[in-house]
Amino acid sequence: MRTATLCPMKHILMLAVVVCALEGSASAQSSLVASMGKAYGGDVSTSGRTYAIALGGSGAHSIGSEIEFAQNNNVTDKSGQESKIISLMASVLVSVPINSVRPYGIFGYGFIRQRTETNTDGVLSNLSNNDVGYSVGGGVTYHFSRAAGVRVDMRHFKVRKADGLSFQRIMVGLVVGG
Repeated sequence: MRTATLCPMKHILMLAVVVCALEGSASAQSSLVASMGKAYGGDVSTSGRTYAIALGGSGAHSIGSEIEFAQNNNVTDKSGQESKIISLMASVLVSVPINSVRPYGIFGYGFIRQRTETNTDGVLSNLSNNDVGYSVGGGVTYHFSRAAGVRVDMRHFKVRKADGLSFQRIMVGLVVGG
């Protein structure tokens, strides 16, 4: 049953990679980014690896958009509580192409889910919060060929409520496409 749900996702990712690799010289460029990094600062005391996948595109004037899904399974906050953080952000980015190097700024808005497991009186209870939040940051992409490159990205995330989760994240990723 699990293989059946992964199979369509695998085909979609393969199709996205092929489309990005065969991209023509049109003014619109699309890209797929697979990243790995770490969350730190703010409300985060320690963190395991964060994994993310993003699909985006940009137009002729270096203004683009991106949708990113990220997950971090081992986050410990300042109070010592462990949680899992999942985010889905739709972002607008502005880049400045300088030959094969592209510095960029990015602003995103979307969902940040923090799932915490607490043990109360020997009974394991799951508490989860689905909140709206934003991310703001920037980075640089280096294209070593027309359709492939690497990216370093740093962002600040904040849940939009007074006592909401806040943290920073640094990621390194492989870029396929423009």
